[in-house]
Amino acid sequence: MVQRLPLKLSLGFIFLSELLFFACSDPSIVVDKTVSFEQELGWIQKQPIRFEVNVDDSLANYSMYVVVRQNNAYPFYNLYFSPSIINSAGKTIQKGLAETILYDPVTGKPKGDGFGDIYEKKFLIYSDLKFPNKGKYQIQLEQSMRVDTLTGIVSMGLFLEKKAHGKN
Repeated sequence: MVQRLPLKLSLGFIFLSELLFFACSDPSIVVDKTVSFEQELGWIQKQPIRFEVNVDDSLANYSMYVVVRQNNAYPFYNLYFSPSIINSAGKTIQKGLAETILYDPVTGKPKGDGFGDIYEKKFLIYSDLKFPNKGKYQIQLEQSMRVDTLTGIVSMGLFLEKKAHGKN
């Protein structure tokens, strides 16, 4: 027979858990989000991933990382993608091309941490990113491989961290 906690005690545990979660969160982390793909579909080239970012300090430098999670069905050793930063007016203020190496090209051994057939690797894209103004921005990732649908990519994540003033 399963015993249940009294309602007040259950609510107390929930409140305490939320308090600890928010109290332990790092104020320098601006964004830590992940978008997962449906396994059958993969990452479609004409469907970019979008992350909303609210910048409250335009004087700070930011580090931007992309977290790639792939499985053994991924057919290439590398991944090309284009990160873009778009301001609230819809104007692209920065665009680039990034390459991440997911597997050793000689041995085929996956890079990053893994469990089973899924591996994850965090890549630094911009080390000293500056936003021109405070406000809302959109960071967009587009796959730039030469296939319409990229199979084997499980998810893409964005991790944006504000650096302390004066530290580069």
